[in-house]
Amino acid sequence: MKSFSLLVILNFTFFVSFSQTYSGQIIDTESGKPIPYANIGIVGKNVGTASDANGLFKIELNSKFDQDTLGISCIGYMNRKYQIRNFKDNILIADKAKIGLSPRIYQLPDVVIKPVKIKIYTLGNYCDPGSAYGNAFYSEQIGTEIGVIIKLPRKKVQGYLQTFRFYVGEFTFEKFPVRLNIYNLKNNKPYENILTEPIYIEIKSEGEYIIDLKKYNIKLTDDFFISLEYYKIPDRNKGKLVFCATHRKNVNKGNGYFRFTSQGNWEPEPIDNVGFSVQIECEK
Repeated sequence: MKSFSLLVILNFTFFVSFSQTYSGQIIDTESGKPIPYANIGIVGKNVGTASDANGLFKIELNSKFDQDTLGISCIGYMNRKYQIRNFKDNILIADKAKIGLSPRIYQLPDVVIKPVKIKIYTLGNYCDPGSAYGNAFYSEQIGTEIGVIIKLPRKKVQGYLQTFRFYVGEFTFEKFPVRLNIYNLKNNKPYENILTEPIYIEIKSEGEYIIDLKKYNIKLTDDFFISLEYYKIPDRNKGKLVFCATHRKNVNKGNGYFRFTSQGNWEPEPIDNVGFSVQIECEK
């Protein structure tokens, strides 16, 4: 199994370009309150982080990225983007500059009238607890994610998400917080987060986890991607977390993707796709 250990590793490398650490605070533009656990990163690059419980963040930006885009996002808020050169100029005006995100206005949900005849489908990579294969987060950076594409049952045009299941094969932390994310797809890759509120999960031991999602009334009208994100440093920063996985590509059809950090590119799993599955309620 792949192991995931949070360790401090010091690498000394000399670059012609210049790096500097920038700090700030993400706040709600209407209330002025801090926004916890917002994602901050260079779009399409493996450089990113997340704000802490008080909305504070630090990010190291190399001058070679000055023409790239810095993205800031959080469930429930409009995304914000900067050219990095301009971001650096703005944030240097004040120490720990405040960056505002505007609340996203969601259409009021329709009254849910479910059909009398329904069927529950189990979809995704259902991993046997005795699996000899494992998978883990690919990075120690805040914002790294791992997940799977879920295809709606054949000829079904919508469904309601009931549960999310995964199995932890190895665990040596005291507890490990993760965030559940659900994305629509573009070019068969994760694209935009469709959740209207964050869903947090705390892993405390090895074993099976079945997360009840009924109360969130998550309506699905197309194939989607479901993932877990390492969004917050655990209380004890050294340990191992390994999810059970499925192995052969011809079985799970290569539906697994990961990214190294916030705003980074999604990459396909090479072989062992993480064992995430869901139950969806559809009309018969």
